[in-house]
Amino acid sequence: KAPSTVKNFSVERLKDRRDAKISWKQMEDCQGYNIIWGIAPDKLYNSWMIYGKNEHLLKSLDSDRTYYITIEAFNENGISKTSQVIEVK
Repeated sequence: KAPSTVKNFSVERLKDRRDAKISWKQMEDCQGYNIIWGIAPDKLYNSWMIYGKNEHLLKSLDSDRTYYITIEAFNENGISKTSQVIEVK
């Protein structure tokens, strides 16, 4: 069975606006997570694959641009539905 949708997904833009702290609730039924982001809700072309953690410091942003970020979980049986897309100003 594919994992369920990731819960408690949050994004905080840090004082250095090039950085964002991303966190979520650790799930038991998955092997890892894909953090997906981009410059518009329909242009999520960048991603990070994360194993064994429930947070990530994203250090790849432009300081003056708004971003949109979502997350999905995966295991050997498939990929979850993505979480709600969060707008990060």
